[in-house]
Amino acid sequence: MLGITRHPVSFNSHIAYEDFSRMHRENHAARQSRWVPPFALNTSQLRRVLLVRCWRYLHNHTPVPETLDWQEMKKAATAHTLQPHKILPASPLVQKLMHAQHVATVIKCGGYLEFSAAIAYRSWRLGQDSVTVAESLGVSPSAVRVNLSRLKDVARSLGFAVGPEHHTRKNKCHSAKLRAAWVRRKALGDTQA
Repeated sequence: MLGITRHPVSFNSHIAYEDFSRMHRENHAARQSRWVPPFALNTSQLRRVLLVRCWRYLHNHTPVPETLDWQEMKKAATAHTLQPHKILPASPLVQKLMHAQHVATVIKCGGYLEFSAAIAYRSWRLGQDSVTVAESLGVSPSAVRVNLSRLKDVARSLGFAVGPEHHTRKNKCHSAKLRAAWVRRKALGDTQA
């Protein structure tokens, strides 16, 4: 048995100790795939959630009609995004930049409905994290997470399966206290409220 050795580092193997130290192979467990809400895998349910989200973007929480024309919703939501919004001159620069970034992204995507669909598709169907989605669309990662949360809230209100709620969602006391403080400050004429 010429050329076969039981020792990896030997004259016959032509492997040096330095090379052998870098030759180890490490097995890592496969990265867990991200959790996806069940409604996001159903095309008809996701389409309905996106349309209702557009409706609420335009009409807040007025009742949603049974039939929504996606082309009309697309035009109306995009027009609403592109119209100038009142941002006070005393507002911080970051608020003005966020609005300009949002408008630029909606234009880049082709409309508001496409923007929401791009976030949902890239996050839930392609399994990308919020940072990757944000870089590809030109928004902040927190904007991606906020939009995903709003889509899940719409799905929950429509009765679609969204999975278990986050443990902090049930803590309404904190939200109620913040809301009450905001109303008090607004009533006192605080301009920052």
